[in-house]
Amino acid sequence: MSAEPPAPSPAFEPKAGSGTWIVGWKGNPDPELAASAVIVREYASSGTAVVRPAAGEEPSEWLNRWERSPHVRYIVPNREVGVAAAASNDPLLDKQTYLQQTHTIDAWTQVTRNESLVVAVIDTGVDLDHADLKGNLVTGVNLIQPGLPPRDDNGHGTNVAGVIAAIGNNGKGVSGMLWKTGIMPIKALEPSGRGDEDKLGEGIRYAVDHGAKIVVMSVGLLRNDSYLEEIVRYAEERDVLLIAATGNDEGRNVRYPAAYPSVMAVGGIRDDNSVEERSNYGPELDIVAPWSVFTTAAGGKYEYRDGTSMAAPQVAAAAAMVWAKYPAMKAHEVRNLLRQTAQDIGEPGWDERTGYGLLRVDRALSEPYRNDMYEPNDRMADAKPYSIGRMISAELQGGADQDWFSLDSPYDGTFTLQVLADSAAPSALKLTLAGPHGTTVQPIVPGQSTELSLSKGINRIALQFDNGRETAAWTYRMTGSFAIYRDPFENNDRQYKAYKLYPRSQTVTGTFDVEDDEDWYAMTFEQSGSLNVKVTPDTKRIDPLLTFQKKGERAVTIDDNEDGEPELYAVDVFPGTYYVRVGKTHPDPAIGEYELQFDYNPKYIDPNEPNDRSFQATVVSLDSPYEGVFDRSTDVDYYKFTIYERSLVRLSVSGVPAGREVSAALQNSALGLVVRGTNAPGTGGLDMTVPLNSGTYYVRMGTDEAFQDRMYRLLVHADKLTGNYIDIGDHWAKDAILELTDLHIAEGYGTYSFEPDASISRAEAVTLVVKSFGYSKRKDAAFPDLPTDHWAYDPVSKALQAGIVQGYPDGRFDPDGQLSRVEMAVLFAKALGLGGKLRGDVPFTDIDADYWALPILKQMKAEGWITGYDDGTFAPDRPTSRAEFAVMLQRIIHR
Repeated sequence: MSAEPPAPSPAFEPKAGSGTWIVGWKGNPDPELAASAVIVREYASSGTAVVRPAAGEEPSEWLNRWERSPHVRYIVPNREVGVAAAASNDPLLDKQTYLQQTHTIDAWTQVTRNESLVVAVIDTGVDLDHADLKGNLVTGVNLIQPGLPPRDDNGHGTNVAGVIAAIGNNGKGVSGMLWKTGIMPIKALEPSGRGDEDKLGEGIRYAVDHGAKIVVMSVGLLRNDSYLEEIVRYAEERDVLLIAATGNDEGRNVRYPAAYPSVMAVGGIRDDNSVEERSNYGPELDIVAPWSVFTTAAGGKYEYRDGTSMAAPQVAAAAAMVWAKYPAMKAHEVRNLLRQTAQDIGEPGWDERTGYGLLRVDRALSEPYRNDMYEPNDRMADAKPYSIGRMISAELQGGADQDWFSLDSPYDGTFTLQVLADSAAPSALKLTLAGPHGTTVQPIVPGQSTELSLSKGINRIALQFDNGRETAAWTYRMTGSFAIYRDPFENNDRQYKAYKLYPRSQTVTGTFDVEDDEDWYAMTFEQSGSLNVKVTPDTKRIDPLLTFQKKGERAVTIDDNEDGEPELYAVDVFPGTYYVRVGKTHPDPAIGEYELQFDYNPKYIDPNEPNDRSFQATVVSLDSPYEGVFDRSTDVDYYKFTIYERSLVRLSVSGVPAGREVSAALQNSALGLVVRGTNAPGTGGLDMTVPLNSGTYYVRMGTDEAFQDRMYRLLVHADKLTGNYIDIGDHWAKDAILELTDLHIAEGYGTYSFEPDASISRAEAVTLVVKSFGYSKRKDAAFPDLPTDHWAYDPVSKALQAGIVQGYPDGRFDPDGQLSRVEMAVLFAKALGLGGKLRGDVPFTDIDADYWALPILKQMKAEGWITGYDDGTFAPDRPTSRAEFAVMLQRIIHR
């Protein structure tokens, strides 16, 4: 900066000769006080003490710590007392609680006026005849009705002017934060309180060109553009301080011009220092001030008003008071002093809800200006929050100093950083970027732009001299702008470049990263249906436009809602290609995303209609799927099929939507009911299996509620029945199986299957033999793996009594184990009463002379009960199939 402002003495006290502070305790004094302060005097009866910071304590940090202490009722300067102390005799002063909240009344001991400075109020004009304002007004301008005075026909501008400089100590009404200063009324808004952007821009330019040092704007826009950006730069280059309200939109959308880096953005808080939810916030927020004020009103009156538009003029007045004390300061230094002296009321340091904290006028006039308010930040771990879109001031104190800042990026994107200074850097600079995906180091040149790729989330940057031995200190300003990432659907700015999406329900996320960006998407539908399209921005800085068009037809554009609100369109679509364009009302790039949501519900046409009557029934071919829909709850679909021999018929229905109930009734040729079924909730279908004699049958289907967004599928399958089985029709053991079934000896499974080629278990084999031979006496079966509740316990106990079975040497029976061929031979031999023969040759090539069952095999072979395979083997350990067992059992029955 050009000149260092003189520091008051003592450095942090508004006006005190003693350099001490008065502390009021809650209960007993905090024992930690002795470590950080010198106790000068104590007053036990009132619970107060007079203290001063201990040696080595940084005064402002010390004061901030004790102001936030839960043990402290208050801590105030031990001021000099005298009859000349500033005081206001305005009768309505007690209604102006914001003056106490910002400690403005305390600051009046130092500054009450700045008659050499002009504050421009760009608003609805000012009540030029108001007794509490008239003496402070300077010539302004009416941009709404050129040539006429800037008279207030709304009242808002009068409210703002009174906060800044209602004449103080005049025995009338209220007191402005400054009792005497120049107010330049610039009428840029209509009586409704609204106006055009060009009037706002011209108002700023007029103020700058006609001597205003501060311009306060309690108005704003949600979007940036080159016009307003250029005018803000014009003011900055001429060292004019711009101050603007963030807006009252209840969201993370600081309005422009407050959102520009060099404009001081002011939000609002309640009288208890809590955040006012209606106050806009975000990375551009600088400082907060009271939301509610009592101030001058049009017609010579006074009233309560609230909003960030009432908070912004408080900061403007504070800046004018600072300039009264430090007239050599530059605009960016005044801005920085207000930031560094703000009272931290949110998260430690800067945060997007409260900025740097609550405006404290007393501190701004008493605490020394610091070239670097962010120290200590020499390590990455100590990085101080830097809000994207703000201009900050800091200082490198030599080659060993590093200034670390953390940037919380709301999206992936590009951050364009610029370092500015009033003097040349004594050494080359380098910048370190530590992001979620790695660290990079690059040179940086003051005055030139440097682009950094930021990832969503926390990114940290460090500025330092490239020469580690540099000894000089260098003060700099850092500013930057953020551009959001380019979405993955680009380049789709024209219809012929439309990004092709699959025709289904889905959501895509896009951005507007360049000027005049618009995004085209295309869907080609093969099936008619209903389509709902919805575009939802995540910021009020996007006012979306939605355009819908079928190829070759006229387009429809939807813009029914306000900034930041979704746009919707519902339409029936038919086979063909459709285009959707997402745009916005303002051509500039936007920091924000939109979600484009497609909700597609196909409407299928039933290819089988009309089939609502039995005589209209659709003829079904077995094993061919038939699809249909129910376009109303009373819709009925008939199908018919014919089988030419007794068969097991399986009727299955699939594709039923969740929450729908579909019924199917199988009817005979006379429409008599055979069987009925209904899908269980949430199953999506039903199955029915039933044996049917040859003939023609009907399927009558219905539903409890219509659906056309998907098709159900009907499938009829038939298996020829041989006896009661579907799997023995051409089997070599068919006759034996059928005879044993007729004799109620053998039976199949519940699926109408016999499974002839499956192996037979030991329990099944014993059961068949017991049934065939009629054993009736029982013997307790003491096998550990055959409990009394086993289904085969009874036949096994009968077989034990008959002496035809026994367990294994380890005591098990293994009822579910496979029966081997040799076990089958032994079982049948015992049932036939054959004891085996010792003479004769070994009958099979895979049987040894000492094989345990050789006698039985010799006799069974000799008597023709068993045979081996063509290769002369018997395969004694091979599992016995159910068919083999059935055939041999049939032979034994016919012995």
